[in-house]
Amino acid sequence: MLEVSGPEAAAYLDSHLTAPVGDLADGDRRRAALLTPKGTLLALLDVHRAAGAFRLRGGDETAAHALTRGRVGWRVDLTPLPAAPPTLSDLERVEALVPAFGPDIDERTLPHEAGLVPDVVRLDGGIYPGKMTVLRQERSGTIHRALRRLALEAPVEPGTPVHDDEGPLGMIGTAVVSPTRGPLALALLRRRATPGSRVRVAGVSGIVEP
Repeated sequence: MLEVSGPEAAAYLDSHLTAPVGDLADGDRRRAALLTPKGTLLALLDVHRAAGAFRLRGGDETAAHALTRGRVGWRVDLTPLPAAPPTLSDLERVEALVPAFGPDIDERTLPHEAGLVPDVVRLDGGIYPGKMTVLRQERSGTIHRALRRLALEAPVEPGTPVHDDEGPLGMIGTAVVSPTRGPLALALLRRRATPGSRVRVAGVSGIVEP
């Protein structure tokens, strides 16, 4: 997406991203997110420090525009980067319960719903856009949806609705077939879909994994 360089690159990113990156050594990388001012997700980023600059992968044009707009007053240079393959395959992501922006979560998703707090979206440290919403939700403990991994009896298609006996829960995001575990999928579901719950996906039975 972007390479960020310049004498204030670290401070600039630390004030915009949900995880500090100024402490990264050359060659190190860290996952972080970019939030809207209302605290919903704008992008999930892989931040790689190389040759003194920071290379951000994973965001789209909207995220790049937000960072470009926020550079006013900072001594930083933002350079577009060519597209690169994702760090993890879909199978690796699903097995690790790592969502992808677009298939699994979107700009309406809160960090707590996506399971990104506190590792990717930090509660400590400095202020970044949307942090007050994150802190309020942490204090209230109210989460209406949660990202879940489903173990299924047969493969399913992304976008297929998920139900339980009470009604709709959400829909399938990324769906894969593991060579060792069989069909798996990620889905952002209503909070009543707790680990161990039975669900149905277009006639296919499944269980919510821990």
